[in-house]
Amino acid sequence: LHVKRHSFPTRRSSDLSESPLPRLAPRDGADAGLPVVVVTNAVGVPLAKGKHKVTVTVQLDAVKATTGNVVGVIRGGAATAGAPPIVIGAHLDHLGMGGPQTGALDADLAVHNGADDNASGIAGLIEVARRLAPAAATLRHDVYLIGFSAEEMGLLGAQHFVKHTPYTATPIAMLNMDMIGRLRGNTLQVLGAESAAEWATLVPPVCAAERVACQLAGSGYGPSDHMAFYSAGSPVLHFFTGGHLEYHRVGDDTGTINAAGIAQIGAVVAAVALAIDAAPALTYKKVAAPPKLGDLPMRGASLGTIPTYGDDGKIAGVLLSDVVPDGAAAKAGLRPGDRLVKIGVTDVRNVEDLMLVLGEGVPGQEVVIVFLRDGKKQQVTATFGTPRARR
Repeated sequence: LHVKRHSFPTRRSSDLSESPLPRLAPRDGADAGLPVVVVTNAVGVPLAKGKHKVTVTVQLDAVKATTGNVVGVIRGGAATAGAPPIVIGAHLDHLGMGGPQTGALDADLAVHNGADDNASGIAGLIEVARRLAPAAATLRHDVYLIGFSAEEMGLLGAQHFVKHTPYTATPIAMLNMDMIGRLRGNTLQVLGAESAAEWATLVPPVCAAERVACQLAGSGYGPSDHMAFYSAGSPVLHFFTGGHLEYHRVGDDTGTINAAGIAQIGAVVAAVALAIDAAPALTYKKVAAPPKLGDLPMRGASLGTIPTYGDDGKIAGVLLSDVVPDGAAAKAGLRPGDRLVKIGVTDVRNVEDLMLVLGEGVPGQEVVIVFLRDGKKQQVTATFGTPRARR
């Protein structure tokens, strides 16, 4: 083994040759949301030796944009005054160029077309409208066809619509199409089956008539637009053809889409809407949220709350979108619209604080909860429950 010794000149602190300052760009979603300051050698070396002190002030300005839902209405020719509408929707947004905090799973910035998530749902919505329009004269309910914006940012469009509805009666049902572009084995997942007692008898005949194998399962909760309507008291269904490796990646593009399958699903959704229109009122069923939603941690304790997606954070605390029936929060008297600001000795400024408290909590432990209701501070005593994942 022959080793050749090399000597390298060392740089003295007085020889501070400068390179261009690097352009910082987080990769792999590693953006921690912290400001970073890059300095030259001429500034950094004296600082490191303690010869100087520097005060850096960083101002972070939130950049907001205005977007909108797209709403169409088929007026029911046989609808009576005040009849509850049927809502059919799909979200129209995706991830743009991707990047940190967008939900994209690619490392590099690139156009994310979202063919399945959720151009497929919008295509299905247009097909549903095409099928329902000829039946307008005989419909007993108005049908709202909605392309929801900002779903990927936390159901913002759906939540806004629910809060600012153009109708007065709670919708008889909400049908959601999110990722219906990959029909495989002619099998369609129909989630939300537990949200109304009638779904089990109403949906299967429709699917059989359209020659689609429908798998009914799940509650009205889920990370898509229908949850905003379920929390507000409407039975819901979420039509879904399953996950895939291209989810939230650039590869979710047109070449992977089963267009004929989208047309089939559109036929199913339109037929379900017609069946709802002809049937008596559905029976809304409220069930507990699954463990992956809300504040249900894998360890610690459960309070049984569903935080509001997209809360602007201008007021410290956690705004409740819903409370789980028979959960600790519900038993203590908390309800949707309350804002938690303190649990025990811990101030709760955001969801992260809530998760920390619950992670360190013990089932059976009593805690005093301070909350805001209609702008007034109140408090209750709650007893932590056991996370459902433990049962």
